[in-house]
Formats: sequence, C-alpha cells, structure tokens
Amino acid sequence: MIVGYARVSTPDQKLESQINLLKEAGCEKIYTDIASGVREDRSGLKEMLKYLRKGDKVLTYKNDRIFRSLKNMIDLIDQFNEKGVHFKSLSEPEFDTTSANGKFLLQIFAAVAEFERNLISERTKVGLSNARRRKKLLGRPKGPKKETIEKYQYAKHLYDNMNLPIEQACKRAGVSKATFYRVEKK
Repeated sequence: MIVGYARVSTPDQKLESQINLLKEAGCEKIYTDIASGVREDRSGLKEMLKYLRKGDKVLTYKNDRIFRSLKNMIDLIDQFNEKGVHFKSLSEPEFDTTSANGKFLLQIFAAVAEFERNLISERTKVGLSNARRRKKLLGRPKGPKKETIEKYQYAKHLYDNMNLPIEQACKRAGVSKATFYRVEKK
C-alpha cells in the first residue's frame, strides 16, 4: 500500500496542495499533521508508524515535511527498514529507498550522522577529562536548592505555628509533600 504523509506548521497554512500531490502519486491512505516540524508529538506521524506494514511505501511531498533533522531522518528510515517499508520524496527523487541510488544516498547520510555523533562523543570525553584535571565538580549538585529549602521552611512554619495540615502548608508554600519530607530528612 502507498501511504502518504503531509504536514504544515500552522493552521493558517493549507494541507490541500500536498494531499492532492500525494493522491496523484497513488497514495491510498494519507496521514496529516498541523504542527511544527521540531515537535516530537505529531499524532498523524505516530498513527502512520503504527499502521505501516511490510511492503508499504511512504510518500511525502518533501523531506522536511516528515523529518525534523538528519538524526530524525536516520531514525525514521531505520524504523521503515525494520518494518520492510520503503520511503520516497516526491520533490526530491534522490530520496527513494526502492532504488539502489536512493539507498546509497541514505547510507551516506547515516554515515555522516554517525561520524557527527562520534565527534560529539569524543569532544565530550575530552571536555570531561579536562574538567576533572581542573578539579571541577561534575554532575548534579548534591542536596536541595536554596529556593526549595526556603519553601520547606515556610511550609514548616505554616504547619508548626499556624496549625495548618501538612497538605495545605505545602500547597501554600509551593512545595510538594514528597519534597517537604525529603528536605526534612536531610
């Protein structure tokens, strides 16, 4: 089955032109989203990913309609490959996993993305090593923040001196009961 995916960023933009192009290309089912491309919680995309079966082909008008970034493209293509699903972009015909050239191009992008991840990892390791040599403390600070301690103290005051139940004292102070007890324990 040929499945289409169309997306616009805002309600002011129209999906119709993308939908018409996808229908002309033979899409039998089309999923849509009205959401920024950077958002991960695109319901139409999630629904489409659940629907896809081995042998299906996903069509989109343009890569930026479905992919948020190079990493996201690689991740989605990996998901398609695991399901036995092909991908094709109508306006960028070089992105077509049904052809050897298209697969090759996507493998190049995957290699570049992996290279970039490895470079980031190496830079992070060097940075951490240098920070340790400078005796820089790494990781989360230990203990509650000053602001949390102040909220605890206010809630404790309300509880002890105003005879408010702990739930109300914490609510008024803007601190959860769990945090209150965690700070009290320390």
